[in-house]
Formats: sequence, C-alpha cells, structure tokens
Amino acid sequence: MKKKLFQIGFVVSLVFNVAAIATVGYSLYFAKPVSSHKTNPFAAYDRLNLTDEQRKELWARYLDMVRGITESREQYKTKWAEAVQLIAQPKPDWKAIEVKQAEILEINRQTQTMIFQRWDWAKTQLTPEQQRIFFDILHQRIKSGELLGEIKTVQEIINKQSANP
Repeated sequence: MKKKLFQIGFVVSLVFNVAAIATVGYSLYFAKPVSSHKTNPFAAYDRLNLTDEQRKELWARYLDMVRGITESREQYKTKWAEAVQLIAQPKPDWKAIEVKQAEILEINRQTQTMIFQRWDWAKTQLTPEQQRIFFDILHQRIKSGELLGEIKTVQEIINKQSANP
C-alpha cells in the first residue's frame, strides 16, 4: 500500500512539474491580450512586460526544455511498462522491481531538476521586478491547478515546427 501511494504521489508530482514548465514557457512566448470571448490562460504573463529579446531567449530555452521533458516522458513510460512486466510474473522479483522504481524516480528527479534549473536560469533574463511577478504567477498557477495540461500544446507547436523546416 505504501509503495502504491508513493507511486501515485510520484505521478502527481511529475504532472504538476511538467505542466508548470509548459505553462510558463508557452505564456512567455504567446502571451497576448485577451480578445473577444476567448480567455487567454497566459494573460497573466503580460504583466512581465517582456522585451522582444527576453521573449525570444526565454522561448528558445523553453522549447529545449520541453524537448527534454518529452524524451524523459518516453523513458518514464518505458520504465513503467518494464515494471508492469516484472510485477506480472507469477513470482515477482521485488528486488528487480525496486531497482526499476529507482530508475523511474531518477527520471523524475532529472526532469524536476531540468525544470528548476530553467526557472533559475530565467531569473538571469528578468529584471528583479519581472522575477517577482514571474514567481508570483507561478505560485498562483500552481495553487489553482491552471498549469495542468499545457505541455501537450507546446509539444504540438514543436511538432509543427519540426514538420515545417
């Protein structure tokens, strides 16, 4: 039961971290005023008043990070599938399962580190006031749950850019 709760907590943590990064990066590049009846979920980032140079630099680094997260997610899915195969055995080898679990946790740790390092790097691109606003926005979005699901949108953008060189 304890292992199951740990696994669920791990998945929830990964989803929140990935969604947070996706939302921040997407909003830094595509933040536009709210128009017509469509709500712009990234309108809050307009408060940063980014210069074109800041927007370009932050977006480029963000895309690199999303690519890294995408690769990590593929590794993550593979490791989970391998763990399922181990557990499905008539007499599961719990030592091997624990090794697989450690591998899964390492992928999660690396992904979180990538996200945290990007947030830290973003500070080098922002003025002190922009940094304050940036982290206020992150806190608000994490608390409200608005950060979930945005990674898919950015991945679609990357896929479109790759298809149209």
